[in-house]
Amino acid sequence: MPILKNRWWYTFASIWFLLAASLPAAEQADPQPEISQSAAARLKKLPSQKGICVVLGLPAEKQGSILIELIRNSEFQIFFQSDSATDVTQVRHLAEKNGFLGNRIFAEHGPIQSLALASNLADVILVEKTAEQQVSQTELLRVLRPQAIAYRADSELKKPVPSGNDDWNHPYHRPDNNPQSTDQNARAPYRTQFLADPKFSPMPEVSVAAGGKVFKAFGHIAHKKNQNAILNTLMCINAFNGTILWKRPLPEGFMIHRNTMIGTDDALYMADNESCKIIDSETGEIRDEIKIGKELADGPVWKWMGMQDGVLYALIGNEEVKVDTQKSARRGLGHWPWGMWKGHDYSDPKQAFGFGRTFVAINLADRKILWNYQEKNYIDSRGVCMKNNRLFYYCPDKFLGCLNTETGKQLWKNKDEKLLASIGSNQKAQHYVTGYATTTYLKCSDDYLFFAGPQRLHLVSASAADGYMLWEKEHGNLQLVLRNDGIYAAGPKETGMKLDYATGKKLASLPTRRACTRATGSVDSIFFRTRGGTVRLETASDTAQHIAPMRPPCQDGVIVSNGLLYWGPWMCGCELSLYGHICLGPEKNSAAATQNIPPRRTVYTNQLDAVESLADHSAAWPAYRGDQHQSSTTQIPVPKQTHPAWSTQVTKSALLTAP
Repeated sequence: MPILKNRWWYTFASIWFLLAASLPAAEQADPQPEISQSAAARLKKLPSQKGICVVLGLPAEKQGSILIELIRNSEFQIFFQSDSATDVTQVRHLAEKNGFLGNRIFAEHGPIQSLALASNLADVILVEKTAEQQVSQTELLRVLRPQAIAYRADSELKKPVPSGNDDWNHPYHRPDNNPQSTDQNARAPYRTQFLADPKFSPMPEVSVAAGGKVFKAFGHIAHKKNQNAILNTLMCINAFNGTILWKRPLPEGFMIHRNTMIGTDDALYMADNESCKIIDSETGEIRDEIKIGKELADGPVWKWMGMQDGVLYALIGNEEVKVDTQKSARRGLGHWPWGMWKGHDYSDPKQAFGFGRTFVAINLADRKILWNYQEKNYIDSRGVCMKNNRLFYYCPDKFLGCLNTETGKQLWKNKDEKLLASIGSNQKAQHYVTGYATTTYLKCSDDYLFFAGPQRLHLVSASAADGYMLWEKEHGNLQLVLRNDGIYAAGPKETGMKLDYATGKKLASLPTRRACTRATGSVDSIFFRTRGGTVRLETASDTAQHIAPMRPPCQDGVIVSNGLLYWGPWMCGCELSLYGHICLGPEKNSAAATQNIPPRRTVYTNQLDAVESLADHSAAWPAYRGDQHQSSTTQIPVPKQTHPAWSTQVTKSALLTAP
């Protein structure tokens, strides 16, 4: 299935996106840059000064220097387009002189009625008076990302969030732990939306997406040197163009691989061993903090949390095993060792990651505690999920329970021996086939509960009404996605299958899942890892397609949100074409109509007029990798000795690409 189209504007956009996630421009700017009234007025009206800014045309006074001022006084990357070759040349020369051409300023010569950018990309568009009559509202809306604004001389144009977009606001999409998106716009076929940094990450990794942003928490273990830079780091990323908006450190010693991260339209709720921080999604600053006192819980550590209808639910408890930050001096790519890392054996429930005894419900409007509930035994937060005003929780080898989320009263507690024997004791996991011991293993639908994951010997289904066992399957190391038409259970080698909810009957076999990577779902697909990339299972036809360039990260899988699909980054150096933070979008929304595409050729110099033509050998290398068979061979004799025929300097700073 093709995901990259051979059209010039996408080549340009892909290069742009790689640059878009580079270091914040403020680090490169002058300490006190001068700014004219004209540039200051333009910046003053903008809600944010980060990301991708499109400038169409120059002011009436034809001063290209205004773009340099905008760059020096903001963190923007600027894309300039004009149908005036003179204006474009002026901007390019000024940008190159100041070291911005090809990294923070891009200038395109072409008719403004068709902008040379992908759709849903720009954070702001400044339309100068000289260009107002040349660009349509439709084209501006195409290029703007949702909630971004185009500014014209006397009016503003804001792009609404498309109907049908979904957020991935909990680590497993929702507190039911079912990684199945309801996004109606993220449909195949796909095109590349962006390729961005970081290229590699430490582990563990937890991601959520909401409000047009992707939030990523990176943990404490680096297996290669290229992961050290973002150890214990929280990152906020523009969901539509990959720009890193802000970063902040995470507290060392706390195991982040759990459900203690929730995204909303304007904030990120991020809990740790002290409190739940409410972080402003625009600035990255802590807006507020929620702490649970000693009178309610065994300790201050947040083990699990979920949000529903303006109420925050949490499991709170004792201090835990503190993990050690591990930097790496190993260079290069490649694989990494598994092991029973500190705390991953879960040997003592009193100190184990995510084990607690107290549930609380907090009204987010006034931060007041609505109710609290405490168990005598320790609850494993890997076995906690919530749906339809019911909170389900599991105490290993002892019972399965359920609370009413409105009242905090226990609805039922099931100690049935048959149920507990089928679920079995927690297994060690921590192997490339099984996966991470820290992974959640309980999911719920409207009527059923499912136990499956790296720690489980069996797949077990229980009733959400009373907790009694309904059926079980032999293999428990399965990654479940719960859909209306059945349970999709992705398993290693040949163990994957589609099952009936009520009976557990096998309805179909699934393609092989490689190793431990999480399976996730969109409205028309299931995604999981295969050797050399990603499997996309098209649910309507039950056919598998291969997305070869990149693989899903083990602990996130493919995240579906904002009408888009997100891969990575991850730490693995598998044999792939692409590494980093990679986003695909639906092809139907991706670009301008073909008939509106202008030919693109940038002329940087006039020194090439008298160059002697090279001999034309039509069979030399006419196609990618040599020929239509990609044989990487040629029939033309290669001389034993060669020498340069000619050379010329084209540009000092611009990034050149093949025609």
